Amino acid sequence: MKLNTVILLTYSLAMIGCASSLKGKSMYPDSSITYRNGYILNKKGEIIGNYANGHIFDKGRNIKGFYSNGFIYDKNHNIIGNYNNGFVTFKEK
Repeated sequence: MKLNTVILLTYSLAMIGCASSLKGKSMYPDSSITYRNGYILNKKGEIIGNYANGHIFDKGRNIKGFYSNGFIYDKNHNIIGNYNNGFVTFKEK
């Protein structure tokens, strides 16, 4: 699996209201967060966290969740969303 297809995100980071930081129309218009090059970005392209080696970190480098095989997990290993091609989508509550 390529590193650039892997994301680390948590539910707490997802609570920031934002949209895709990429220009043009998105394949995932409901995506609120994007990721690339080890960074998690909000709508404005601001860094709100990092991801590496299956872990999701906040800006303070505290572990907030995990990712694997297209799924995003919270700290309790519950699936909270999916990631694919630079976009993140979260489950409805």
